[in-house]
Amino acid sequence: MNLHTCILIGLLGSITMFMGDMFLYYDRKDYDNKNKVNSIIEIMKKLGTKRLYLGGILGPLGSFLYLLGSYHMILASQEKFLKLAWILFLINSFGIIFGGAYHLQFAYLGLLSRHEGKEAFDEFLKFLKFQAKLVFGFMGLGNLGLAIMILFGLTIFPSWQVLLTPLVLVTLTPLLGKLPRGLHMIICGGWFNLIYFIYYLSLFINHTNMNL
Repeated sequence: MNLHTCILIGLLGSITMFMGDMFLYYDRKDYDNKNKVNSIIEIMKKLGTKRLYLGGILGPLGSFLYLLGSYHMILASQEKFLKLAWILFLINSFGIIFGGAYHLQFAYLGLLSRHEGKEAFDEFLKFLKFQAKLVFGFMGLGNLGLAIMILFGLTIFPSWQVLLTPLVLVTLTPLLGKLPRGLHMIICGGWFNLIYFIYYLSLFINHTNMNL
């Protein structure tokens, strides 16, 4: 698998996972940004089970594509920094695998929320929050390493590319709360996958220009 193909697969992964987010909890009325989890649960209570099934299944599929796409870290690395790239790839892979499982759990969250049994539901929600820490912990470390590699010229990409890495783009998150209703639901609801879409799209454009 060459670098160009790898980047395209990562781009497809971001689209797939974003679609999973939208199937799980998109709603025209939007959600409350101050009470996001409970607001999203209320949305999912009203959705059809088939929609939740589809939204959940797209998570593992998207994470598989993300996993293949993240191999670009190795393919784009300068040869003398290949070992570092492998370490970061493996760290990021753990985050991606946990991320696919985390996404799938939201389908369960929506399905369980419409039944009796508050204690069981609360216990499940507690575990879901623990999973979130694993996902963002591993991916945070992987993305930090990736940003450092790009910034200090350890890859084939120019240093300015670091501005479009997930680590930098995620700092824009506080600004999203000011988006108008409707657009807020789409952008905020799938924000982390849109971050990767922007990143992989920028890599694709950059790599295409480098080969012209």
